[in-house]
Amino acid sequence: MNKTLPNQAIREALFTLLDGIEVDGEVIPCYDTRVSGVDDPDYYILMSSQTNTVDKSVKCGYRWESEIVIDINTRYGGYGNPGDRTLANVILDEVRDLTQDITVEGFDVVTVTQTFPNDLFLETESYNIFRSFMRLSLLLD
Repeated sequence: MNKTLPNQAIREALFTLLDGIEVDGEVIPCYDTRVSGVDDPDYYILMSSQTNTVDKSVKCGYRWESEIVIDINTRYGGYGNPGDRTLANVILDEVRDLTQDITVEGFDVVTVTQTFPNDLFLETESYNIFRSFMRLSLLLD
C-alpha cells in the first residue's frame, strides 16, 4: 500500500476530470481552493475542504478514508433577479457522472461515495451567486 497522504493525487485526478468541462455551452474551469491569477469567471468549480482518516480495518497495513468537497459556483450580474441555480445543478450532475468511476494515481479506489450538502445562495449589490456542493468520499488502498 502507498502510505503517502492522498490529497495531491486526489486533486490531480479531479482537476484532470473536471477542468474545462463543457456544460450548456459554457466551459467550466476548475481551481484548487480559490480562483487564482487574473481569472474572474462567472461559472467555476472549486476543490475545497479535504480530509483524511487512517482506516486500520485491514490486517496488513491500512487504507485512507479521504473526502473532498467540490464547490460549484455560478454568478449572475445585473439588477433585479438575474439567473437561478439551474446551471449550478447541471454542472453538479456532470461532476457527479464524471467522478463515479474516478481513478487516483498510486492508489486503488475501493469505494466512491457522493453526498450532496445543501445549496447556498448569496445576493450582493452586483451579483446573485448560486452554489451547489458534492462531498466526494473515497476509500483508498
